[in-house]
Amino acid sequence: MLKEFRVQGYRGFKDKIVWSFVPAGDYDFAPYAVSETGLIKSGIVFGKNGSGKSNLGYALFDIVNHLTDWTRKDEDYYDNFTYANHTDNLVEFTYVFLFDGQELEYRYSKTSKGDLVTEELKQNGELILSLGRNGALALNGFDLSDETKADIQQKGNAVSVVKFLLASIPLPTGHYLLKMQSFIYGMLWFRNLNDRKYIGIKTEETLGGFVIKNDLIQDFQNFLRETSEQRFSLLKIEGDNSNLYCMIDGEVIPFLRIASTGTSSLFLQYVWIKQIELRGLSFIFIDEFDAFYHFALSKAVCRRLFNLPAQVFLSSHNTALMTNDLLRPDCYFVIDGKSVKSLPQLTAKDLKWGHNLEGLYRGGAFSL
Repeated sequence: MLKEFRVQGYRGFKDKIVWSFVPAGDYDFAPYAVSETGLIKSGIVFGKNGSGKSNLGYALFDIVNHLTDWTRKDEDYYDNFTYANHTDNLVEFTYVFLFDGQELEYRYSKTSKGDLVTEELKQNGELILSLGRNGALALNGFDLSDETKADIQQKGNAVSVVKFLLASIPLPTGHYLLKMQSFIYGMLWFRNLNDRKYIGIKTEETLGGFVIKNDLIQDFQNFLRETSEQRFSLLKIEGDNSNLYCMIDGEVIPFLRIASTGTSSLFLQYVWIKQIELRGLSFIFIDEFDAFYHFALSKAVCRRLFNLPAQVFLSSHNTALMTNDLLRPDCYFVIDGKSVKSLPQLTAKDLKWGHNLEGLYRGGAFSL
């Protein structure tokens, strides 16, 4: 699981931003919000417009672009990549993972165009590898020939050493690098808006095509009824395996033609949820997940998402979600562009089950 993420110099983050997934309080409610590892499993990020909610999630997923060859559904990824578009600055990323009680810290820096500059990996505080600005390499625990080491150094910083090791060295089952790779390949970021941007697992099918292919028409009908109290009679028609249709007063109509903006967004949410369930992912961040939702629908979708086995984090403006009957106080985070902290870190109050977290937040009780 991911224990901590740090980033500096990225977009609006001039100084270091630290997002910790270590619980900040001792609460006996919402136990599903914390995993068996003791790390926070589910949470919601709040903040004013322009505070950095989207950038925080976007920055965290740089490691997917860095260590995989997936084609992302976001062609302008490196536009405005560095703070204030200072193209001579570096962006520094740090990820701290916890795998079977072992801590793995991976740190690297990149230019405004995404070129690697430095790289470092530690296991339980012990240096495993280090790649300096000039290409100088320090490597422990890997039996590489002098020729291979020289080849890496000759190429300088053209390729990640971690990526090279994963691609070129036979590693035993359960190796920490394989665990990290598996985690990264199970990461998914997406924006629940009409543009359908995502980073991580790929999907080339239409929404209706996915539902039809996986025989989920009845399941999707049930999902709509349970989450939004909408009742549709959905069907597929012969010769079209890409679109869902619905029956209204005896007429067959394309579902997306009559679906509201919120229902269309919910359709996208449903397809991603099913893909997460089918593929067994590790870490999900959904940006503005409830932009078009009624407050009751937002809560219903949250409960569905937080029951997934993966770490799931959302960004939202809907403060009605800031309640102890959904999550615990240290699962709600507030960002202001300079730091991201959970509610217990923002107040001297000893937060209890009966506290109205939304009222306290709106009243200014949680100040950065």
